[in-house]
Amino acid sequence: IIGIECISPSSSSSSMAEQKKVKVAVIGGGVSGLSAAWHLHTLNDGKDYDVHVYEKEDRLGGHAYTVPVPDAGGNNTIQVDIGFMVFNSGPNGNYPNLSAWFQELGIEEENSDMSLSVSLDAGENIEWSSNGLNGLFANRWQAFSPEYYTQFLGEMLRFHNEAQELLLLHPDDPRRVGLTTGQYLSQHRYSTVFLRNYLYPMMAALWSASIEDVNQFPAEQLISFLANHKMLQLLERPQWKTVKGRSQQYTQKVQAVLGDEHVHLSTPITSLVQVEGSYDLYSNSKSVGTQFDHVIFACHPPTTKALMETIHTAQPEDVVSKLLSEIKYADNTIYVHSDPKLMPKRRHAWASWNCLGKSDLIVTHSCRPNKAKKGEAFEGGESGFGATLNGSTTNGDHHHSSPAADEENNTHNRMKAVYVTYWLNKLQNLKTKEDYFVSLNPHTIPDSDKIHHQLTLAHPQFTPATLQARKELLSTLQGQNNLWYCGAWEGFGFHEDGCRSGFTVATQLSQQPLPWATSETSLVLPPPDMTKSFTTNKSFLRRCHNFWTRDVPIAICRPLLHYFLQSAIQHGKLVLKFNDGTTKEFGNGNLSKLKYDIGTVTLRIYDLWFYVKAALEYDLGLARSYMAGHYVVEASSENDRTLVDPLLRPAVGEVTPVLGDPSGLTRLFLLVIANRDRSDLYVHRKAGRGGYSNALTNASGLFLGKLGSLYNYFQYKWNMNNSEHGGSLKNIHAHYDLSNDLFLTFLDKETYMYSSAIYDSILKEGRLAYQGSLEQAQWRKLDTLLHRAQINQKGLKLLDIGFGWGGLSLHAAKKFGCQVYGITLSVEQKKLAEERVKAAGLQDQITFEVVDYRTFARRLENRGRFDRIVSCEMIEAVGHDHLGEFFWACEQLLHADGVLVMEAITTPEMRYETYRRSTDFINTIIFPGSCCPSLHALVHAAYQNSCLTLEHVSNIGLHYAQTLNEWRKRFNAKVNTVRALGFDDVFLRVWNYYFTYCEAGFFSQTEHCLILVWSRQGCQALQPLAITEN
Repeated sequence: IIGIECISPSSSSSSMAEQKKVKVAVIGGGVSGLSAAWHLHTLNDGKDYDVHVYEKEDRLGGHAYTVPVPDAGGNNTIQVDIGFMVFNSGPNGNYPNLSAWFQELGIEEENSDMSLSVSLDAGENIEWSSNGLNGLFANRWQAFSPEYYTQFLGEMLRFHNEAQELLLLHPDDPRRVGLTTGQYLSQHRYSTVFLRNYLYPMMAALWSASIEDVNQFPAEQLISFLANHKMLQLLERPQWKTVKGRSQQYTQKVQAVLGDEHVHLSTPITSLVQVEGSYDLYSNSKSVGTQFDHVIFACHPPTTKALMETIHTAQPEDVVSKLLSEIKYADNTIYVHSDPKLMPKRRHAWASWNCLGKSDLIVTHSCRPNKAKKGEAFEGGESGFGATLNGSTTNGDHHHSSPAADEENNTHNRMKAVYVTYWLNKLQNLKTKEDYFVSLNPHTIPDSDKIHHQLTLAHPQFTPATLQARKELLSTLQGQNNLWYCGAWEGFGFHEDGCRSGFTVATQLSQQPLPWATSETSLVLPPPDMTKSFTTNKSFLRRCHNFWTRDVPIAICRPLLHYFLQSAIQHGKLVLKFNDGTTKEFGNGNLSKLKYDIGTVTLRIYDLWFYVKAALEYDLGLARSYMAGHYVVEASSENDRTLVDPLLRPAVGEVTPVLGDPSGLTRLFLLVIANRDRSDLYVHRKAGRGGYSNALTNASGLFLGKLGSLYNYFQYKWNMNNSEHGGSLKNIHAHYDLSNDLFLTFLDKETYMYSSAIYDSILKEGRLAYQGSLEQAQWRKLDTLLHRAQINQKGLKLLDIGFGWGGLSLHAAKKFGCQVYGITLSVEQKKLAEERVKAAGLQDQITFEVVDYRTFARRLENRGRFDRIVSCEMIEAVGHDHLGEFFWACEQLLHADGVLVMEAITTPEMRYETYRRSTDFINTIIFPGSCCPSLHALVHAAYQNSCLTLEHVSNIGLHYAQTLNEWRKRFNAKVNTVRALGFDDVFLRVWNYYFTYCEAGFFSQTEHCLILVWSRQGCQALQPLAITEN
């Protein structure tokens, strides 16, 4: 722990007697405060520390809250617990410190029951409990429902088996870090039935949270809790216990140990003042304690924040306050009552924990995983397909109500879907005929004559921001200026978490272990390691399955890929780094022979399945492995960073555990390109080389990769098509209709152009240097396209094929007065483009239509209609087999003296025949069915199918590399917005891979972006292109 100021005890009792006691104030008398105070007070028979506990209530215990309720008949009362109720002990228990503490205090325990039930829609929709078959089929009609067996019970078992695997991942694994519950459930494709009937009600009730909040919970937090409480296993579940005589037994025992002079009840601390290195405490302006050497905040973070703001020390309180404000608590209305209408409808469905709610509110649009239909979005893009910032998204609603209204209705809105009722008779072994319940935030208030107590208790709410804040607070600020923080919020919010937190602070302060902490390295018993039981409790069949389906493929593919990389990476240096710290290096390390300044490229391998994906699928396997989170590229070391081209360095804050170093992907691709194209690989290329066998050359030297590439190619040919009737529409829809709000996170804010910009560039030290903003560069590109088309007079009729979000159409209409007709296959793009046209007041000049270019060209009224046609990066969606159709259509639409200007991403002729007969990341995942043609293929298609002639060519490919670099940085700067749209971490990796994959191609000039001018022979409109430019 950084910044801890420790007080070490003297080596002898005689010297300690001469030393003044260390005064410690503990603010908060809950389990955290009591455990911290008990440890310090009992050390060396109380000779070391003078501890004082301050509690605002008239009792100790916090959530260890015992209250009297009238017994049947009302003549007597019995004691019941309404907060902390159960724990467990023994070798299989997960309350090690609490149970050991209870033994030290001499607290008696008795067996309890932890059964669960779910009852939705007053038992009409679903009602079951974990009390045997009678409870499981409490609603008898469920026995005749197939989905009850397959989607509920079957997926419950699958979840129990799969969920624990998350905790076996490396702590820094991108599949684990930052993963929300909603993302996890979506990625693993759990059904609505399972979520509605089991997981959502249980989690919402357990943490007193809304369904939206449950979706936002870190998946690791949720699964860790379930594993920690042995809820992911059918066998070796612990016997749950409850305190005999209720929890007041232990709070009273601790109070007696501390002594009345050290316990200050009904004393809320309202301010602290630092005086010469010590602290004075005040309660409502009244001094209640002075000269404390240490202060332990064992209260809720909102209270701690308010108190910290009263202190004036050298410590950065603004940082502490900011972190504490991220650790959220929420109030819960609690009823102690005897009204059975807040229990399941059927008595045999009653359990210790009863989750009751409304199915229509549990299963909302915001929590349904996989809302995109199969094949509707591109691979990896399903999570947020079609989402907007103004509507519901996969991972939570975005409300726009006022803060005051949110605060007023917080509890109601949070728990409107489900609430929980505890059956105290079963939990606490009550010897009475009367039933007693505790209901949290019930939808129906119990009958007034059956309510025994009504109160409010606060519970921690766990979000990614909460986990990050508490991690930073405890690792960097704990103990600074002798101020300490503890509470159940440091764990899962339960009693063991609270006492462990208090004990941790106290032992760090004293540097003395707890009496039951026998380890030399641990002062407090740590939480049990659940991963050990995961690996040892697997069945024989499951171990066999893992061996043949995972271990054997990895064992085969790993040496094969190593052998391939040994021969493929000759120049530069590629390092594979594994979970155990070992590395494997490839290449001679000589960076001078590379064309690009990329430094050493280090892949951090988290999952060895990377070898199987890369060996079997080569290019696509490398992409899919990154998408899945099997590896990331590490940022360059400080020494290596100076060797990297500034254009290939990440932006500030761009390197994250989820993405790694995105710019590192660009460096990886450049390393591969440089070795692929090194001079000693050049061979004589035979004219007309082609054939479907060329799909194999995508993985030259890797036999399994050849088979995988061939398989991917046939799958691509079977599923992808660019036909006029449906194929092209489907492919365009899968990418361009993802979400307009998604594209706006990275496109320039003025033109919305989704194509290469043209920067103001100069040659500096032998390299291009780019000047100006992306917005300025896009305006320059639009002017260039319109200049190439010789749009130099008002009233020209312009056809914009694939108009995107209308940037070029709007510019042509505004600046030159053109009559513009735009066609597209993207419904979403047309919608936003028309909004922009309306906002500009250009409805009389611009018309947009969703129609295929071939259908549009067949309309007789369109023959020879347009003076100019501009197609900006649309030709890639046409496909090689349909290039001729495109040129035929353009010639049909052009006026006799018309001009076609095309911006096209092209593949060099040297690789084109191989490329078009194979698959890659772009044409399979990002732009399904796409093909970046060679210049020769375009000229040949124009010659074969039209009278159009190529008149002018310019290459802006290097500008595209800079455009993609800027898009990536803007996108990653808006990652929270992307997540708010519902897109998950898989999508974030897909999009970064896309940007960097393309950037590397243009940066290395192995992909081109050409502006091509076409016309019929003798076109007078193009004479200005012959003007000599100085």
